[in-house]
Amino acid sequence: DIQVIYIAPFRTVMVPALVADALFDTFVDELNRRGEQSPEDRYSFIILKKKLSEIDGEQLARHHYLTGEVYGFLEDSGSNSTTIQIQARLQLFQPNSEDSTLTIHDSDELYFDHDQATLPEKRQEIAQRVAHRLAARLWQALVDR
Repeated sequence: DIQVIYIAPFRTVMVPALVADALFDTFVDELNRRGEQSPEDRYSFIILKKKLSEIDGEQLARHHYLTGEVYGFLEDSGSNSTTIQIQARLQLFQPNSEDSTLTIHDSDELYFDHDQATLPEKRQEIAQRVAHRLAARLWQALVDR
């Protein structure tokens, strides 16, 4: 029996699109990879193509679904180095439950010297780090149920 979990596009607040997109795509890819490699825990993850506000709430409430937010993005650049900060939150909703049954928070901070790496590289790195941790923590919570 395969358990379908719908994933709504993550809401973002003042996060560069490249960071938000990389985080979301990596998160979904990691969940699907885990789902394919796990014979006993059968989950399928389907991305909703519309925002939550555009979806029939009653229909969605009959399914397992995930929402996410990426926020608190800060880049503090000096002449030689940059610090990047980011926060993210996931919420899992189960059928016929108005409140989330699981909330996962994650935050990260990355510091780098400009002669060691570029800003686009480090934006990608922090997005992937957060995405992998969120996916791992969600997967563990699903498996532990």
